[in-house]
Amino acid sequence: MSISIDSIVWPCSGCEAVKLYLGFLIEVIETFDVRFPSGDFDPVAISKKYVGGEVLSQAREEYAKVWWGRLENEGALQDFESRDALIARLALCLLVVDENNVSRLGESLSWFLEVIGFLGLDVDRSIKIMERYFSFSG
Repeated sequence: MSISIDSIVWPCSGCEAVKLYLGFLIEVIETFDVRFPSGDFDPVAISKKYVGGEVLSQAREEYAKVWWGRLENEGALQDFESRDALIARLALCLLVVDENNVSRLGESLSWFLEVIGFLGLDVDRSIKIMERYFSFSG
């Protein structure tokens, strides 16, 4: 089966679409056992709470500010090679999507897969997970 990110069938509800997107990212991150620096701003933990209905999107927005700040403070906004900068970008993949920009979920998913590749992780394995996780049109 040939699949495309553009053919993913997203739920009509923006909130449910974001939760579906986050569930996939969390599954891939956990499959590769990616760890974020210890601290109070774990993007996976807050995203799981969002998916579970324990926190609102605004909580993730606050975490996103912290991760953007890390990139800015380290002068890493243009850094696409260091592990620390790539981990920050992976965190932002979890944190910057919300119900108001669901039309960009495919673009965000594509960027997530690129960051996975930049980290030296198995993109093909991620795509296999994607094939199983999502429904596709056509």
